[in-house]
Amino acid sequence: MRKLIVTMLSGMVITGSLFSCATGSAATNATVLPGRGPAYVATLPKQPLSKQEIKDLLHMREEEKLARDVYTALYEMWQMPVFRNIARSEQRHMDMLKFLIDRYNLEDPVAKTGDKPGKFENKKLQKLYTKLVKQGSKSLIDALEVGATVEDLDIRDLQDALKRTDNRDIATVYENLMKGSRNHMRAFTAILRRYGIEYKPKFITPSEYRAIITSKHEIGVVYGENGKSVTAYQTITVKGIVTKVYQRPGYGNKKVVWWVVEVKTPNGKEEIAIAPIWLYPSIDIVPGDRISVTGYVPPFWRFRNIKGLMACTIKNPKRGVTYKIRNCNRLNRRFRFQNR
Repeated sequence: MRKLIVTMLSGMVITGSLFSCATGSAATNATVLPGRGPAYVATLPKQPLSKQEIKDLLHMREEEKLARDVYTALYEMWQMPVFRNIARSEQRHMDMLKFLIDRYNLEDPVAKTGDKPGKFENKKLQKLYTKLVKQGSKSLIDALEVGATVEDLDIRDLQDALKRTDNRDIATVYENLMKGSRNHMRAFTAILRRYGIEYKPKFITPSEYRAIITSKHEIGVVYGENGKSVTAYQTITVKGIVTKVYQRPGYGNKKVVWWVVEVKTPNGKEEIAIAPIWLYPSIDIVPGDRISVTGYVPPFWRFRNIKGLMACTIKNPKRGVTYKIRNCNRLNRRFRFQNR
């Protein structure tokens, strides 16, 4: 009965993978991949690749295949839905890396092996695949620990690859792959804990592991913003000194004029969209004021390459003014519901 309950629960795990691109064979045209994430990445500039960046891209493409193939094999052995669900997610991870490989006209290592299950161009990954499948065949617990280990390795390798690239499109994909891997690790380790097993990380640090499993499932597409990762509709707060207050044509309807402030923060300048001037004919904010802004990143801004934040609340202590413009919490709840 215990095994049945755990199996049923595992089928309910939301894998929360990367971008909403098609599952199956990778797309060949880097400008038409469906989904919000690829649409955004396609708007980012292509930048020269170093030898290390090329090496990392090709390695991660096969490492995501390793995850997909291992989970597919383990699902066939144990019929636990979590393996099938996450294998599908890993296919989407593979697709996004293929998107970058095509974008930079690189030779795809997966194509060299015909994308045959369990076959790899990278000899180390070939040996690792054999080892992991053999280990996972011993018992269901071993299989779940293999799943956690694969995600553990994936996160570490993505962290390293992210440090070695300065290309925005590659970094954005890596950030989203890591977000997916963190969700996958949460799924595998949660089931292990139901069996009374606590996974011990082998590649990331214990503190990193603890931070992952004690935090919530992550949703949405991760975008790069002033060196930080920002998820669409994720509420964030910035503090700084106002350097400019001005009006600009609307972000959707150009006939609507908006109030905008530019704020100097420790991470650089942020452009904050406040509200249309018909809502606030005047605002009590001037250059030199130190303000705190809570806001979010509308998804369509990234497709149109619009920088900055949409303000929900602005506090200006110097003038004793607080602007409550829109409800960020309601936006977050709506976005979570739409992405389940």
